[in-house]
Amino acid sequence: MKLAFGTAAVAAEDGVELTVTAKSYVRDLFCMADKVDAKASVVEGMVSLLPGESVVLHIATADAAALADPGAFATANVLRSANDLKREW
Repeated sequence: MKLAFGTAAVAAEDGVELTVTAKSYVRDLFCMADKVDAKASVVEGMVSLLPGESVVLHIATADAAALADPGAFATANVLRSANDLKREW
């Protein structure tokens, strides 16, 4: 399955900045940051992107392990969208 978006994650002063760029329409993108760090929070809620659009998700975390591996916030079980849903009927 082709991903509808690409990501780039970098540690920032107060957490992680996760840039998501749509390759195709992305509906209701959200980051379940608490799967990486139970105390992490994301400033932005659900966002939808058209092809070529980008959004920077600001993830507040002080967890050393999360800051050492900011890409953990972009893994398939953490960064999700309605595109991930599939019908089986």
